[in-house]
Amino acid sequence: MAKTNAVWGIDLGQCGLKALRCTLDSDGQTIIADKHDFIEYPKILGQPEADPEELIHEALVEFLSRNKVAGDRVAISVSGQAGLSRFFKPPPVEPSKLPEIVKYEVKQQIPFPIEDVIWDWQQLGGAVVEGRTQDAEVGLFAMKRDAVFRALKPFDDAEIAVDVVQLSPLSIFNVVCHDIIDQLPDPEDIDPDNPPESIVVMSIGTDTTDLIVTNGLRLWMRNIPIGGNHFTRHLSRELKLTQAKAEQLKRNARQSENPKAVFKAMRPVFNDLVNEVQRSLQFFLRNEKTATISEIVMLGNAAKLPGLRQYLNKQLEMDVAKISEFSKLKGNEVVSQPSFSSNVLSFATCYGLCLQALKQGAISTNLLPREIEVERIIRAKKPWVLASVSLLSLGLVLSYFFSTVAWWKVNPDFELDGRKWKESISQVKSKSSQSSSLVAKDAELKATQDKLDLISQELVSASEDKGGWIEVYSALSHAFPQDPAIKEVLDAGVQTVDPRDEKFGFEDRQEIYIDHIESVFHEDLSTWVSTIKPVFEKQFSITEEEMDEAQNAGVDADSVDVDVDSDGADGDGGLTETPGWVIEIRAHHFHNSSESMAQFNAGKRFVVNTLINNLLNKDDVELPAGDDPDRMFKYSDLGILYPTITRVTDFKDKLIIYDPTASALDQKARRGAGAHGPIRGRQPVTPLADPDEEEDVTAEATFSVREYNFVVQMAWVPRSPEERLLAREERRKAEAEAAQAAADEAAASETEDQ
Repeated sequence: MAKTNAVWGIDLGQCGLKALRCTLDSDGQTIIADKHDFIEYPKILGQPEADPEELIHEALVEFLSRNKVAGDRVAISVSGQAGLSRFFKPPPVEPSKLPEIVKYEVKQQIPFPIEDVIWDWQQLGGAVVEGRTQDAEVGLFAMKRDAVFRALKPFDDAEIAVDVVQLSPLSIFNVVCHDIIDQLPDPEDIDPDNPPESIVVMSIGTDTTDLIVTNGLRLWMRNIPIGGNHFTRHLSRELKLTQAKAEQLKRNARQSENPKAVFKAMRPVFNDLVNEVQRSLQFFLRNEKTATISEIVMLGNAAKLPGLRQYLNKQLEMDVAKISEFSKLKGNEVVSQPSFSSNVLSFATCYGLCLQALKQGAISTNLLPREIEVERIIRAKKPWVLASVSLLSLGLVLSYFFSTVAWWKVNPDFELDGRKWKESISQVKSKSSQSSSLVAKDAELKATQDKLDLISQELVSASEDKGGWIEVYSALSHAFPQDPAIKEVLDAGVQTVDPRDEKFGFEDRQEIYIDHIESVFHEDLSTWVSTIKPVFEKQFSITEEEMDEAQNAGVDADSVDVDVDSDGADGDGGLTETPGWVIEIRAHHFHNSSESMAQFNAGKRFVVNTLINNLLNKDDVELPAGDDPDRMFKYSDLGILYPTITRVTDFKDKLIIYDPTASALDQKARRGAGAHGPIRGRQPVTPLADPDEEEDVTAEATFSVREYNFVVQMAWVPRSPEERLLAREERRKAEAEAAQAAADEAAASETEDQ
C-alpha cells in the first residue's frame, strides 16, 4: 500500500500505550493532530504477576481495532535506559571528513563489538568557518541489536510496519526544540564563552525519569532510576495498602482523609528524586563551565503529583514551569478531547516521534536495522519487477514463435546462391567439432591454472601470520638487559671489546644470552595458566635458599625487598578458552659474582629484576600503530602475559678462552650469537697466536666465570594492530583510575589525620 503523508508516534510505556497521528498542514510547517489513543494496561508491566508480552499484545490489538495504520509511517520509542548515548567534540575539519571521524569514535566510544549494535549519529550545533566545521558536538546513539529486535517484536506480531526507532529522550528533545523553546539560536551567532541559557526537562515515567539539559543546540541527558511507581510502592508499604489503592491515593492525595500522612509517606521518594537531580545538574555544570540553567520543565503524568512541582521549586531553587498544552500542536478534534488534554504531559514522546517522522524534528537519527529498510525497499519494488519480467517473458515467447515459423521454412535441400542447407550444416558441424576441441583444451588449461592459483594462495596464507612473529621477536629483544659499558662502545662504532679489560670482563656482565627459543600452540591457554600461575606468583617472593645465600654473603635477607611490580600480568589475562602460543626461552648469564650476591642481584634474582620486570612493566616498546603517533606499548598490550621462570640450574664455573687473533668477521658472527668480541663457544679453543707465545696468550685470554642457566615461559595471544590499540587504551584507563583512587585515598587519609 502506498504511503500517506500521515505519521503515527507510538509509545509503549510501562503503564499503557500512547499513540498520536499527525500530518503537515498545506504550509509545510504546521503540525496537525487528527487522531490519538491512550490504552492503559490492566497491570503495570513491572509488577511480578504481569505478563508484559501478553499485555502489550492485547493493547496493540485493541489499538488496531480502533485505528487504521496501514499506509501511514510509524515511529516508535524505546526507553533511554535501553540505549547508549555518547557525545564528543570533533576537531575543526572539513564537513566531508566528519563521517570518517565519527566512524573512528564509534569504535572507541561504544563498549561492544560494532557488529552487535545498531548506531546512528548527528551533529549538534557548530558552524562552518573557512570551509571547516567548528564548535560542533556530535551525538552517538546506539542500542544492542537484540534489544532493537525485542522492541520491534510486538509490532511485527501485530503486522505493524515500523519506519523509525528512536530513544524517548531524543523524542522529547524534538518537542523541546519545536514547542518549548521560543526561538532557537543560530549556530553561527553563538559565542562559545557565553552560550544561551539551558532548560532542564524532567520526563517522569513509571519506573525511570529522563533528565535532559539543552539550550536548543547542545544536548546532555541522563536516566534516573526513580519514577512515578516508586511513589506508589512507598505509599503501599508505609500505609499498608494494595497497589491499586496506593495508586488511587497517590493521584488524589489532596482529597484523601489525611493528606499530611500521604505526603509524609512519599517524602523519602521526593528527597531521593531531588538528590539525583541535584547531583546530575552539578555534574553537568562542572563539565560545562559556561552553561547556565534558567528553568525546569516537567513532563509525564507523574509530574501532576500534588506538591511535586512546589517541592522541586523550593529544594532546587529554580522556576519549575507548568505545561498544560503544546502551543504549536494544532487539531481541535484531538487537543480539545479530555482524554488527550488530561494526559497531555504523557504524549510528549509521541509528539516528538511525529515531529521526526514529518522531518520537523531537531534529531533525525534512526535505530531501525538497515536490513529491514532494504527488505522493504525490495518489497516495494516487487510489483514493478514482476511487470518487467512478464513483459520480458511475453517478448521471448513472441520471439520464439517467429523464430519457429522461420525455422519451419528452412529445408535441408533448399538451395540459395548455389549452396544447400545440407552443405552449410556439414561445415557448421566441422567448426563445432573444432570448437569443442578448443573448449576442452581451454578447460584443461584453466583447471591447471586454478590448481596453481590454489597452491599460491596456500603459500601466501601460510606466511600471513609471520609478521606477528617478527613483531613479537622484535619486542622481546627490547626486554633483555644490555651492559651499559658494552652498549656505549658498540654505539660508538667499535667492532669488538676486549674481555681482558676489567671494564668489559665477563664477571657481572649485565647481559642475558639466549641459547634456544621454542613455541607451542594451545587451543585453550587456561590449562597452562592454571599450572603456571602459582609458579609465576612465587618467583617474586624470596625463597629459603635465597635467604641462605644472602646470609652467607653477609646480607640481612629480611631487609631485602623485591623491586618488581607483579601486577603487570593483568589477572588471568582473559585467557579462558582462548587459543594462543606458549613461548619458551632457554638462556644463561654471568652476573653472579660474590658482590652481586651480596647485593642480592645474582642468579634467579637478576633474571627477575631485569627480564621478568621488563616483560611486566616496560611500557616503551615501540611498534607500528597505524596513524596513531603514540607507538609505545606494554608487553601485555601485545598479548604477552605471565612471564615465568620455570626451571633453573645450580651455579657452575664456565671456562671461556678469548682469541685475540680471530678475524673481525668471525668476531661479528660470534657477537650475533650472544657474545661481544671474539669469544669462543662452550669448549676451550687453542689461540691462533705465535706458538712461542702461546703460554702467555693463553694465560691472558682464559677466564673462569660463574654461569647461571634458566628457562622462561610466557603466553602470547596474537593481537591485531586494532586490538593492541584497544588493549593499550583500556590499560591506561585502568591505570589512571587506580592512580586517581590512590590519590583520593591518600587525600582522605591526610584529611582524617588533620
